[in-house]
Amino acid sequence: MSDIFQEVEEDVRRERYEKIWTLYGKYFVALAVLIVAGVAAFEAWQRYDLGQRQRVSDQLQEANQVASSGNYVRAETDLSAIAKDAPSGYADLAKFRLAGVYLAEGKRDQSVSLLRELSGISDPILSSAARMRLAWTLADASPKPEIATLLQPLMTKDNPWRFAASEVIAYVDLKDGARNQAIGEYQQIAQDPAAPAVLRQRAGGISEFLKANPQGSVSPPQPAGAPAAAAASAPAQGKKP
Repeated sequence: MSDIFQEVEEDVRRERYEKIWTLYGKYFVALAVLIVAGVAAFEAWQRYDLGQRQRVSDQLQEANQVASSGNYVRAETDLSAIAKDAPSGYADLAKFRLAGVYLAEGKRDQSVSLLRELSGISDPILSSAARMRLAWTLADASPKPEIATLLQPLMTKDNPWRFAASEVIAYVDLKDGARNQAIGEYQQIAQDPAAPAVLRQRAGGISEFLKANPQGSVSPPQPAGAPAAAAASAPAQGKKP
């Protein structure tokens, strides 16, 4: 008896499915086609996007090589084009390198403008590097409060840029005539075990040089002709009076 009821139930269910399919089957097929087409289009876009990014990456590398060779005119043209048309990340990298090229060409205002723009972007590494380079670019001509305000976001306790920022402040104090304060700041960097070894060594060398040469001074980094990323944190080198 139960077999009869089961057969009736299966017939009813089959009939219901057939009606649903008759009414909505074409929509199911269309939806499946759209899903397949969407997946195919997404995969095609991924391949295209990857190819475009690789192309821009190659262009940026070539422009960097041109700049490093000293051909600043061509480098400016190439980097400007990348900065204008490339995806945001590559465009920002091109602008950062372009800022260095502007400095090498003596176009300080254009460089400062680009660095100010980059110091406000969301990428914490590139924005911090831009902020550091901007501070060094302004260090000789701007008052200490302006430099300190610019570097303040980098001076927090856990910020890895705090030691490099402190070096800029020490240089500005030295430039402004606060020699003993500057020596103390260099020594503080040199004695901080959390500071990078290279920076500790450089700060220690500068402090010893300044103590041994009462009229001696140091120079800010000279990034012209150097790769932009390296120049952003380049050391101040001691020079004899």
